[in-house]
Amino acid sequence: MKEITYRSTNTKEPGEISAPSSNLNTAFRLIKEVQKKFKSREAEEREREGIVKQDSLMVGTVKSNPKLKDLYIRPNIVTKRISGTLEAHINGFRFTSVRGDKVDILYNNIKHAFFQPCDGEMIILLHFTLKNAIMFGKKKHNDVQFYTEVGEITTDLGKHQHMHDRDDLAAEQAERELRHKLKTAFKSFTEKVETMTKQEVEFDTPFRDLGFHGVPYRTTVLLQPTSGCLVNLTDWPPFVITLEGVELVHFERVQFHLKNFDMVFVFKDYSRKVAMVNAIPMSMLDHVKEWLNSCDIRYTEGIQSLNWTKIMKTITDDPEGFFENGGWSFLDPESDGEDGEEEDSEQEDDAYQPSDEGASEDESSDYSGESEYTEDSDSENDLGSSEESGKDWSELEEEAAEADKETVDFTDEYTSGKKKRSGPPMRSSSNKKGDKGSAHKRRKEESPRGRHDDKKRQRDESPRGKHSAKRARK
Repeated sequence: MKEITYRSTNTKEPGEISAPSSNLNTAFRLIKEVQKKFKSREAEEREREGIVKQDSLMVGTVKSNPKLKDLYIRPNIVTKRISGTLEAHINGFRFTSVRGDKVDILYNNIKHAFFQPCDGEMIILLHFTLKNAIMFGKKKHNDVQFYTEVGEITTDLGKHQHMHDRDDLAAEQAERELRHKLKTAFKSFTEKVETMTKQEVEFDTPFRDLGFHGVPYRTTVLLQPTSGCLVNLTDWPPFVITLEGVELVHFERVQFHLKNFDMVFVFKDYSRKVAMVNAIPMSMLDHVKEWLNSCDIRYTEGIQSLNWTKIMKTITDDPEGFFENGGWSFLDPESDGEDGEEEDSEQEDDAYQPSDEGASEDESSDYSGESEYTEDSDSENDLGSSEESGKDWSELEEEAAEADKETVDFTDEYTSGKKKRSGPPMRSSSNKKGDKGSAHKRRKEESPRGRHDDKKRQRDESPRGKHSAKRARK
């Protein structure tokens, strides 16, 4: 049967309590409820397929069992959160809610146990990462957390607040006392559990000073290292990376003009999907590298974002071939470049092999001959260029004649007359003093003071100057 249709009248007959169609509506609602129950039962069975059957909890009858009250559980058993009590028994923990729900966690199923105090946080918590998932709330879970609030998560902005309000000061004092009380109670509980289990369960505390911000899922959180993990437990879902299972850490988008970079965790189990933390501040790069060095974890960095789904599929298809071709060396391009340069240099060294001294001498003589030839050719080219750029003798003579016409020879009557009477002076090579005196006289006449004295003598020897001199004597 593929399809069936029912019809009913909507008219009420005399004597009937209700119309026949109301019965049909009731039947339709009952059928939908049955379908919903069937689907939920199927989903629960699918969830139970991968569940490992746990041992039964051995409940201790002693009243002195370690116990913490007024705790909330995450994830919630039902839609609304419910408080309850966490108690440690012989072989495991049991959380009992106020409405009677029970969640058992055995000691041998705990992979990591964390205690995060309320320093700088609004909640104090105990977190358990399990080896095998457990079933509660119709779903299976690998992480279970028990917490309580320390202060007000939300603040009423409409309430008038003042810095010196007595109520606010009293509330702050009460919050500090509550923090100290809860911290002491949780610390005492963890110590008693470790003593009772003979260190089978050890609680690890995150190092807040080594933390750095990142985005493992959708929001920016504070990632805090522990002795063996990198965790974020405050926000849900939690982020827990076991460092023992990490083979390699790769930094993506490492460029100093960017503000953030990404961090990829590659696990030793190649069938497992890689874990990624996005948007880590670039200022924390050296800090993260130092932490990885202290944990002896290899890391690489690059400027691009890689397709890790395709890379891991290639590795799982042929692991041996992947490592024969260099393995993870493709993530570190600098090492490849250095290896290539070293190989090239080695090849060049091998290629250059001088045969004997005679060949080297011949090559050197050939080279020297070539150098002489080049020098001669360069000198000839220079001479040719100077001759081409020079002028003929006729042109030079014409220029000298024009320069003589432009010059004016200033000679006084006294020197010209003296030259006429004495005639041309006779010079001898032996008379060095006369040569020196004439040279001194020429320098004196050419100097500004000498020219001034010549002008004065010319003025005195002129007719007008003689007349003025006679008048002066009278």
